[in-house]
Amino acid sequence: MDLGTLMKKIFLLLGILVACLATWGSVIVAYASNTPAVVLTPTPTVQSTATVKIIDDKLATPAPEVAQSVIFQGSSTKPEIALTFDDGPNPVFTGPILDILGSNHVHATFFCVGENARDYPEMVARENREGNIVGNHTWDHADLTQASDTMIQNELVDTNKVIQSDSGVAPVLFRPPYGAINTAVKAQAQQLHLTPVLWNIDTQDWSRPGTDAIVHAVLDNAGNGDIVLMHDGGGDRSQTVAALPQIIAGLQQRGFTLVTVPQLINDMQ
Repeated sequence: MDLGTLMKKIFLLLGILVACLATWGSVIVAYASNTPAVVLTPTPTVQSTATVKIIDDKLATPAPEVAQSVIFQGSSTKPEIALTFDDGPNPVFTGPILDILGSNHVHATFFCVGENARDYPEMVARENREGNIVGNHTWDHADLTQASDTMIQNELVDTNKVIQSDSGVAPVLFRPPYGAINTAVKAQAQQLHLTPVLWNIDTQDWSRPGTDAIVHAVLDNAGNGDIVLMHDGGGDRSQTVAALPQIIAGLQQRGFTLVTVPQLINDMQ
């Protein structure tokens, strides 16, 4: 085959190839123009009404519609402070705390876990008998913002029953574990006539920062109407016990009267 013939065949093949490509290109374009476009719809952002739960009982911030009926603080014009204790009763630490309160003629508010109240009914009875207030802290320290309405109700109702059985008084206050509360939790609490109570001074005694640190967390930040968060259960609370006499003395020296949460609420009116 001479060179001329070979070149003719090559050009012929190239022509055929170009024609094929043009044809397939038209097919692809036609298909694409007749195929509906796939629209990617972004997943909508859900605006949660729950609190930002901060582990270990640091203060959480409820949504505005929830915060309207939650007690954080009393009157800013009256030199009163409420000491509160969570997670008890505890057979080792609750008794000494009650001894210190009694010897100083001071009353506090205890938010009891239901299963602990069931196990140590005499402690709940003593808290009430000595003039303290006993509130509801759920049955097993559950994060209620992650619970169904039925579970929320069970946590609160079961705890109410055991506290009333132990003390003879039905709770009127409720503190959600972790400070975590949303509209569903608030609604269930309202059905049971429970007022949600949080705090505005966190001693962080749960972390065992040392007796002095617990004392300073209160005294360095104390102001009118403050609600102080401490614990009498849920762990080793020996530092809290050691700090309590200094806290009471320091607050009284600064001119504060120590009251229960219901007293604090009444004095807001």
